[in-house]
Amino acid sequence: MSWKQRLQNHYTGGLDKGFQQFRMGVSLFFVGAVMLYLANQMLSPSLVQELAVLGALTVGGAGFVWAMMAHLRMLIGRLIHFFTRR
Repeated sequence: MSWKQRLQNHYTGGLDKGFQQFRMGVSLFFVGAVMLYLANQMLSPSLVQELAVLGALTVGGAGFVWAMMAHLRMLIGRLIHFFTRR
């Protein structure tokens, strides 16, 4: 199987897989946002607070990137399906 065929199979693999990946990314983003809020509200200004904020931003950022990659996967899959329809 060529790399083009594998790439097409990845993007046209079904919306359920892409939506599952999107939900995971949004969940991580939400967890990061809650962690950020709690770190700023519950911890006094210190190195521990800064490290907690750094961890929250890392989790939230990773979730955002994951969700956007899943969204692009679904979008590209729809475009491939639209343009290859006969």
